[in-house]
Amino acid sequence: MGWDQDFKASAEGIVDTVRAVVQGLTNNYRRVRYLASVARSRWFTDPEDTFEQISLSRAWDYESELERQRHRRVLEEVACLRGTANWGNALELGCHDGVFTLDLASRCTHVMACDISSDACARARLRCSALSQVEVARLNVEIDTFPGKYDLIFAMDILNYVYGRDRMLGLCSKISAALDRNGLLVITECRLAHYIQDGWFRSWVPVGGDIIVDLFASQPALRLVHREFHPDAGQDVGPHYMAHVIAMYEKNEEGGTIGR
Repeated sequence: MGWDQDFKASAEGIVDTVRAVVQGLTNNYRRVRYLASVARSRWFTDPEDTFEQISLSRAWDYESELERQRHRRVLEEVACLRGTANWGNALELGCHDGVFTLDLASRCTHVMACDISSDACARARLRCSALSQVEVARLNVEIDTFPGKYDLIFAMDILNYVYGRDRMLGLCSKISAALDRNGLLVITECRLAHYIQDGWFRSWVPVGGDIIVDLFASQPALRLVHREFHPDAGQDVGPHYMAHVIAMYEKNEEGGTIGR
């Protein structure tokens, strides 16, 4: 009996080792594929054309209940930090078809809603056509200058498409400079799979909500004041909705410049 137990334990140990090796090889293969997609997106594709095609295909539905729940959580937390009175001037980076823009319009003096896709801008402009306080403009967040200073800046679901630490910190610096004194930055971003976020390349290709939020929080020009998951457990909801991180930062007047 003792020999049988030893053999069974040894066999189970071998199976567990083989499974771990196979899982490790699988994750490494997935990481290589992801890095290849990053390289292709950064150096060999036109982001304006990519997001134009995404918008034309109607691939993203920001009117779904899960998305609207996330929007409501963002608005509730901003209200906790800024009160329920008028929030002032807001810059929305990545407005898509203007669903969240409408929410901001009822709470802000002016909303500058921007997107890299001309189709998305046209749809947002149509959705908000009756609102004089909403302005829609086409803008590439990495290349174009942000017009003016803002009390609030929303960068929701765009940062995972900024590839490379240098580019991410450059955008962080632009956003910080565009925030008015005591301004508030709101980020929401997908968490991505653990084997991507924990990849050895995360120091020079920061991806996934957790890594991006931490990178912004490490910059002296910004102070992290709120962080949560959506949904609360931080787990994906089925195959069609990835969990998000919601984070909010106040501009730190004592913080100086963005570090590298």
